[in-house]
Amino acid sequence: MPKNHTTPARLCIIGDGYSAAALLLHLATGNHGYGLKAGNIAIVGKGRLGAGQAFGCVSDHFRLNVRAGLMQLWPDQKSHFAEWAERNVFDPEASTDVGQFHRRRDFATYIESQLQEHGILASTTRHQHSACRLSQSEQGWQITLDDASQVLAKNVVVATGNPPPAWPFPMKGVTEGPELVQSPWRGDWVNDVETDSHVVIIGGGLTALDAVHSLSQQYHTGPITIVTPHGMLPPKQTGWKSTPAPKWPQTPTALSFLKCMRSAVGKGDWTLPGWQEQFEGLRVDISSAWMRMTPSNQNRLIRRLGWLWSLARFRAGPQAHSSASRLIETGQLTIVPDRVAGLSRQHGGRLRLQLNKTDNLACDVVVNCSGAGKDPLVSQMILDGVIARHQTAHSRPALTHDLAFLRPDGTAYDNLHALGPLTSHVTGDVLGAASISRQAKQLSQTLHKQMA
Repeated sequence: MPKNHTTPARLCIIGDGYSAAALLLHLATGNHGYGLKAGNIAIVGKGRLGAGQAFGCVSDHFRLNVRAGLMQLWPDQKSHFAEWAERNVFDPEASTDVGQFHRRRDFATYIESQLQEHGILASTTRHQHSACRLSQSEQGWQITLDDASQVLAKNVVVATGNPPPAWPFPMKGVTEGPELVQSPWRGDWVNDVETDSHVVIIGGGLTALDAVHSLSQQYHTGPITIVTPHGMLPPKQTGWKSTPAPKWPQTPTALSFLKCMRSAVGKGDWTLPGWQEQFEGLRVDISSAWMRMTPSNQNRLIRRLGWLWSLARFRAGPQAHSSASRLIETGQLTIVPDRVAGLSRQHGGRLRLQLNKTDNLACDVVVNCSGAGKDPLVSQMILDGVIARHQTAHSRPALTHDLAFLRPDGTAYDNLHALGPLTSHVTGDVLGAASISRQAKQLSQTLHKQMA
C-alpha cells in the first residue's frame, strides 16, 4: 500500500537536480538567523540529488561547455569548483588552451560533496518518486507521487529543471528500442551503437555535439548526419575575459532590445574572443532588462532571434567542437538544414526520417537532441486549474518576478514557487550554474522569512 505522509513538511522541493541542490545549500548556509535545522524539508525526485539530467551522465565524453571557473555554486566564491576539481579530479583531457572543461559527472560529484560537507541531508526526507499532481490542502499543499502516495507540505518549490526529452514529431508505428535514443543525456546509449551504423542526430545544439564527440571517442566509422533547421552548429568557447556590461533600455521593446544587442556585439567574427567578450557582457544584466519587457515583446524577440541567441549563448567546449570539426573535414559528419516531420520503419527494418524540405533519410540509429519536451507536472497543474499558463509561452506557467506561481485569477501564491530553467521565459537568462545559484540564493531569503 502506498504510504501517505500525514505530518506536513515545512518545505517540499520537487526536483532532484542542480536547482534543487543549490536551493538546499543556500537555505542551509544563508545568513538569515537559522538554517535547515529549524525544520524538516522533503525532497521529491527519483535521481541522484544534485545531478539531474544535466550532470547525471555516465559517459566521460559528455563535458561541461564552460570552463571550470564559470561553474559557480557560491556567488561569493567564484573559483570554488575549480579549486575543488584541482584537488579531487584526475582528468588530463579536461585541460585545453582556453581553460579546464571537466566532465559533467564530476560536477555532480562536487555538488554531492557540498551537500555532505554542510550536513544538509540529515535535515531532509527523500521521496524517490516523481510528483504527478499538486492540490491545496488545509496544511498547505498535497503532492501526489507516481506510486499514489502523498506528501504534505506548507510550502512547495518546483525545481524540476529541463523537461524530459520527447520526440518532436509523430512516431508512425515505431516501437522504442536501442536504435531510438529519446533521452541522450546519460551518454550510455553510445555503447549500443554499431560501429559502422548510420547515425542521425536531430538538433544542432550542445547535446548534438556531445553525441558526436562520444561517437568519435568510440571510434565510430559510419556516417553521422545532423538535421537542424538553420544548418549551423554552436561556435567554440574562447578564452574570453569579463568586460563592462552595456546599458539596456529602461523600457525595452523587442526592437530596442535587438538594437542594444547589435550595438554591443557589432558585426565581427563570433568565433573570436573579442566578440564573445562583448556578448558575455550583454548577459550581465540581461535578466533585469528582459523582465522589464512585456510578454508580447518577449515573444516577438524569441521568434526572431531565439535560435541564434541559443547558438551564441551555449557555445561548445573545445573537446566536442574539435571532434565535430574533424568529422566534417573528413566527410563523415554532414549537416542537413531541415526539420524532421516524422519517423517510420522501412520494410528491411531500417529507420526512415521524413524531412520537410529535402529527401527522406534512411538510417540505423536516431538520437533526439532537439530539446523538445514539456514538464509533465507543470502541464498537469495548468490542466487542473491550480496555476495559470503564461500568456505567450502557453506550455509554461505564469510567474511573478519573485518566482511565485500565479493562480488562474492572476493573484500570486505565497507558498508555491518555481526555480531554475522552469522560470527562464519570465526571468530571462537563468540556465547556467551561476545564474541558477543566484536565483536560488534569492529564493532562499524569501522562504526563510515564510518559514520563520
